[in-house]
Amino acid sequence: MSSSFNIGLSGIRAANSDLSITGNNIANASTVGFKNSRAEFGDVYSNQLFGSALNRPGSGVGLQAAAQQFNQGSINETSNVLDMAISGDGFFVVNQGGEQLYTRAGTFGLDNEGYIISNTGAKLQGFDVDETGKPNGILGNLQIDASLQQPQQTSSVDSSVNLDANEPVLERIGKKFSTDGNSVAVTQVGISNPTRTQADGASTAFPGGGFDFSTDNVTFDITLANADSGNNGTVSINLNSAAGLPNNVNNYNDVRTLVNVINAQISSPDLPQTAIDVQAVAVNDGGGNFHIEFRALRDGDPSQVTIDNGNGNVGQLGLTLPLTDNSGTPAVNNGYPEQSIDVTGPDGSTITYQSTQGATAAATSAELNALAGVTAKASTEAKITATNFNNPNGNMVLELNGVALNADDLEGLATQINNLSDTSLSGISAEMDAGDLVIKSSIGHDLKFALTAGDDETSIQVIGNEDAPEQILEIDSAGGLAIATATNAAGNSIVVGGNIDIQLEDGYSVDNLNPPALGLFQPFNANSFEEVVLNPFDPNDPDSYNHTTAVKVFDSLGNAHTMNQYFIKQDYDPAVAGSSPNHWKMVVTIDGKDVGDPDTSLAAPDNKLATRAEFDLHFKENGDFNSALSDDVLISNWTPLDAQGQELGTLKPLPVLEGGVAPVPKPSTTSNFTIDMSESSQFGDKFTVKSVDQDGFATGRLTGVTISDEGIIFAQFSNQESEALGQVAMANFTNNQGLQPQGNTMWAESFDSGVPSIASPKSGGLGSIKASALEDSNVDLSTELVDLIIAQRNYQANAKTIETANQTTQTIINLR
Repeated sequence: MSSSFNIGLSGIRAANSDLSITGNNIANASTVGFKNSRAEFGDVYSNQLFGSALNRPGSGVGLQAAAQQFNQGSINETSNVLDMAISGDGFFVVNQGGEQLYTRAGTFGLDNEGYIISNTGAKLQGFDVDETGKPNGILGNLQIDASLQQPQQTSSVDSSVNLDANEPVLERIGKKFSTDGNSVAVTQVGISNPTRTQADGASTAFPGGGFDFSTDNVTFDITLANADSGNNGTVSINLNSAAGLPNNVNNYNDVRTLVNVINAQISSPDLPQTAIDVQAVAVNDGGGNFHIEFRALRDGDPSQVTIDNGNGNVGQLGLTLPLTDNSGTPAVNNGYPEQSIDVTGPDGSTITYQSTQGATAAATSAELNALAGVTAKASTEAKITATNFNNPNGNMVLELNGVALNADDLEGLATQINNLSDTSLSGISAEMDAGDLVIKSSIGHDLKFALTAGDDETSIQVIGNEDAPEQILEIDSAGGLAIATATNAAGNSIVVGGNIDIQLEDGYSVDNLNPPALGLFQPFNANSFEEVVLNPFDPNDPDSYNHTTAVKVFDSLGNAHTMNQYFIKQDYDPAVAGSSPNHWKMVVTIDGKDVGDPDTSLAAPDNKLATRAEFDLHFKENGDFNSALSDDVLISNWTPLDAQGQELGTLKPLPVLEGGVAPVPKPSTTSNFTIDMSESSQFGDKFTVKSVDQDGFATGRLTGVTISDEGIIFAQFSNQESEALGQVAMANFTNNQGLQPQGNTMWAESFDSGVPSIASPKSGGLGSIKASALEDSNVDLSTELVDLIIAQRNYQANAKTIETANQTTQTIINLR
């Protein structure tokens, strides 16, 4: 009977194990990554040496295994980016206190050092990445670095554009020349203020009697000759009371009436006489005396006024005839004579332009600008040399264009002039050059110098045209000039005139068939003119380029700068080397500044200045980029500046002549970078930026993390950059059911499981990673509840077996 009891007990034990396993499954129905177990039983037979299946009743049941089932659990999304679920085969690899364990539970977070850990503190294992972001296969703890991302300087730009093949060539070619006559900028010296021709009558006492205008006529002639105005000639004057005069000249009012009558007859003489440019003036000499002056109307006009042919007591008016004067003298000017040139247009029509004698270059250029097809710009330059500059007691007063300057030396004069360049000396600037003071007018006004105060021998020397003699002004208060070639400064000035740069539009020409011996314009010939681009590239002038685009680039400190690319279609000329039918130029600026290599052939300091970064782009007949003809684009002279134009202390450029090459080595030690235009095209379609990318970025702050299906962990930064931090590792086993459970939904390697195969997700039969998701328990509650009922029934049935065996045994015991 004992075997019946044992069989029943084994059944109860088996049912109890089944209940335990089922209960454990139910208890972990909500455990992330839990894998349910299944009770697996086997029958038990006693061992008999000569027994056979025909006479062996069996010894009950035994639990062979609580076999875990590693089938996939359902995957549910979460809001935690570090939650991970495995879709497919494989386990997460974690390190718990130095022991390597395996789990399907992807509830991960961060510790205070940025390591990715499970709820039990086990560190998630993965592969580190190299500088290119590729996993290196070395297993270790995965860590997310929350520190600032260091900036990366731009070393390459990929720019792909389509240039419109239908765009016109905007460039216009004209001619330019400069006034190069032998009068240009020649230093002139002469009186500061013009004098006027003036014939004066003698002073006469009131009353001016001896005759009576009511009965006597006074007549005389006034003659003007050599007047610049051309209003020369003779006017006869007839004075009597019928002309509106009083009978006698008894007071100053009578004299004014007298000259009014004279002036009326000068301006409206009897025909055929014509008016002349002379005016009579009454002058009160005081003390009962007066006199009459006859003045030419223009100051500085070298004319001659003559009063003669008098009759009728003319002498009683102080007119002792003949009176004559030719003292009119012009003030010193630039010395430019009147001159004419012919401007011929594309249609063959000609306009003759005539300059005014002594006109400033500014005034002449303004008149030239009014002509069709002509653009003119004037400027003036004069030099006060250190030679013969003498200010012995520091009290010199130098007038420049009427503005008094009183500095002790040339450096002080330069400072004063520049301080007044926006006010009383508008457009005039000054600078020192090898000890001399160079003064410039940006608009071409004459530069006029005068010494108005200073001690004896105070002097200045002025040079305009270097090929013409200098002029010297010296103050002479001791009766003799210290410098033999100097001009006495009293009442005199030095004047330097300007020159004019002139451009002619395409199809226009100028000629001067009869140039004077001295002039502003030189005799023209074929060598007088130079071809010039009339609309040269100007980033501020949209009419000088066809297309433009901009992209941000970064210096070594992570500062952003704006790089502009300008595209200019070129004219095709087979005779010009480097020309092709589909030829464009690309100009590159950064923050509006030129970044081309310096021209070392120039004199210092110009040999250090950046030039225009200009590159030739050519395209094939099918519109594809022609790399064989196009330039490699290397920006090798960019010095990053701040908004105030100051250097930022970043890496410096390395020009080509100093060793700058493409491609730019990494990590870069210069500010150089390349621009790849090879994917660009030229089709008959509108300008399009097809793609643009550059490899630089600013300093970044960690803003988020993403994890790819392959387990690559990407850090996202505030600078819009992302960086691969590592790759989650996964393990697989030959026999998953051979794994040793360690609790907390983790397993350990065992002899039965075999050695783990550790690799990246989605490789070698491993599943993929689903970020922001968790794998639920694979427990099916409905199945487990049914299994629970079955286990309960099995338990009850086995208990009944024991009960029945007990009753049978009791019956036997009760036999007597």
